[in-house]
Amino acid sequence: MYLIVFLLAGNALTAQVIKLKKEIIYVGETPTFSFIKKAMGNELYVYKLNTKEEFVKIVVDNNNTESKVDDSKKIILTQQKTTIISKNFRSRNYEFLITLLLEEKVIDIKGDVNLENLNRFKAKYNDNNVNQTMR
Repeated sequence: MYLIVFLLAGNALTAQVIKLKKEIIYVGETPTFSFIKKAMGNELYVYKLNTKEEFVKIVVDNNNTESKVDDSKKIILTQQKTTIISKNFRSRNYEFLITLLLEEKVIDIKGDVNLENLNRFKAKYNDNNVNQTMR
């Protein structure tokens, strides 16, 4: 019985829509995190709700070129000192990336980070893992 409730709750979270509105990130209709954009919207700092405890930073990395082909996004988990760089995310918006972090259970709605899921996420998406194995 508990397993069924747990699975349904997990599916409900992934079906939720993420919205960034007036410096609050909503999961569905629930205010969950706060945020601030910097560097002309190219950096998103995510905080636990009603605090200044930063736990995720997302940065658009344009490599100082005009071409979009070599652009990427960096997802930095501040307290874990972990950076994930991916060209696959270059055209994805902040809502998508936060949704992905929640769906992959890297972060939960309290802003806590699951290290095991973070390591799996990094192995799955980080461009540097591919480059290092090809050398």
